[in-house]
Amino acid sequence: MTEEEIRKTRREVYVLVVFFIVSILVVLSYLWWPQPPAEQPEVKYFFSGDSGKVTPIFHIPTKNWKIYFTVQAGDNSFFKFAVYSAVYSEASGVPLAESLDIYNTAVSQMIVDDGPGNFYLVVTSSLAYWEITITSTSE
Repeated sequence: MTEEEIRKTRREVYVLVVFFIVSILVVLSYLWWPQPPAEQPEVKYFFSGDSGKVTPIFHIPTKNWKIYFTVQAGDNSFFKFAVYSAVYSEASGVPLAESLDIYNTAVSQMIVDDGPGNFYLVVTSSLAYWEITITSTSE
């Protein structure tokens, strides 16, 4: 082997060693680098009406979730809702959360921290149009 062939072989070996070391460092840095938690996709449910209603059961995959509600009310109007777990019946008489009594037009929100699980709402309303949007939140 000539001197030139030896140098060429050494260069090729050096390039391969450097490539191998860089590859190992990239893999190790990925393993050691803190990964963000897997995000839950946002879940949304929408309910509306102009009288009382028991909503269908809905599933919330996260611990915390928000209830946004809008009420359009006039004279002698009333609106209120309560959140119940689908596991424990309404007959237990204990809602997980409930809104204040609303007698006029209002826009508000409530955070519920009883997830994950299956839930439903019991809406009590008279002469008021209402909309409720429920969204899961990342924890």
